Amino acid sequence: MDADRIFTGPILTPEQILDSRTSRAERQHRLLAEGAPCLVSFTLNIPGSIKQFPLARAAFEEGLGMLKQSLGRSILKEEATHGPAGSEALLSVDADPDEIKRMTVAIEEGHPLGRLFDMDVLGCDGLSRARSGLGLPQRACFICGGSAKVCGRSRAHPLPELRQAVGRRLDRYFREKNADRCMHAALRAMLTEVAATPKPGLVDRSNSGSHTDMDFFTFADSALAIAPHFRRMYLAGWENACESARDLFLRLRALGRQAEEDMLAATHGVNTHKGLIFSMGLLSGALGAVQRRGRNGPGPVLSLCAEMGGCALDDFSFGGADTNGMRCYRAYRLPGIRGEAALGFPGASDIGLPALRRWRAEGLSLNDASLYALLSLLADTSDTNMIRRGGLEEAEACRRQARDLLARVTPGTLVSELRSLDEAYIRKNLSPGGCADLLALSLMLFFLYPA
Repeated sequence: MDADRIFTGPILTPEQILDSRTSRAERQHRLLAEGAPCLVSFTLNIPGSIKQFPLARAAFEEGLGMLKQSLGRSILKEEATHGPAGSEALLSVDADPDEIKRMTVAIEEGHPLGRLFDMDVLGCDGLSRARSGLGLPQRACFICGGSAKVCGRSRAHPLPELRQAVGRRLDRYFREKNADRCMHAALRAMLTEVAATPKPGLVDRSNSGSHTDMDFFTFADSALAIAPHFRRMYLAGWENACESARDLFLRLRALGRQAEEDMLAATHGVNTHKGLIFSMGLLSGALGAVQRRGRNGPGPVLSLCAEMGGCALDDFSFGGADTNGMRCYRAYRLPGIRGEAALGFPGASDIGLPALRRWRAEGLSLNDASLYALLSLLADTSDTNMIRRGGLEEAEACRRQARDLLARVTPGTLVSELRSLDEAYIRKNLSPGGCADLLALSLMLFFLYPA
């Protein structure tokens, strides 16, 4: 772990650091003068002259969230600032200072990042409540485990060692937390997609659509088998964030092959999620790399997806496995999911995700919002699975039919209309598997970025 890649903020002079402490003390006195019975001052213990950088801001938000959750309705007023000297929060609290001090110590001692939290508690007299006065344990040095106060005063540990220790703790915590979040979003998206009912020609809770070799439980088994791989892909992105898009793509492709093996083992040879392993794998890896670089939001993530997705187009030039996507490209010159990835998954970002946000905001259930998103995808995307099963003319006719249906359907008629469309697709042996994958990808984005 290279601490210099984490501590990437403005360098402060000793005078600036002192000025920030003076300014904080003035704000504390002002809030106490307004009559607050108790004041909590929250900052971070960051060694050195770089106090503000992406992971420090994330750690501050983590601690502030826990603090506010613990204080609850006792908070009378809150002020937060974010400057080069670090992030600071002042909270006026209607509670006994001694009890609040015990609570903040519990956070500092119990949270994985708690050693970095500095939660000072002042009474209405302006005096800070000390741990020793309440019989609470003194803070331990996070390098040697001795007294933090003694080590600090004696400068027992050089600054590079302190920065390495802080950097490791921040990197480890957010790497693992965000990897878990990515995996959970992917798993929830896969299960929500297959559970959404009714879906025309697709496996759902009602039937197996136009498929005879799989059912709802096949998909559930597959989703549970491959979900941990999306965590590994996120970690690959995080740990190799400085690599080129091509190198990261090759890493993710290798991990994707392992995921396919586990999928086939769980489904006894049935291909339930091969296309989704590709698209969700790119999304997971891009998410890890972008967050490791201190950025977030769907824009940067999908931009990196597009860079990596462009590498997949090489399959068409140099030949790849004999998949449905490759056969469709050779027959119709349609790039399928590779082309979608090379554009940054516009089907998910521009169609599926906005539909999910809109219909959830209007009060529809997640099931029905997912159905609206699927219908929107059916109307506006070219599904190579539909082309493979029904031909170009039939696929285009289905797109027109979906557009007409989307224009006239209402939340009250949505389920009945899609049930009828499901029956029609089953009769024709049609299955919009590509749109289903884009729906799952849209759901993953929605769970990661609900607004």
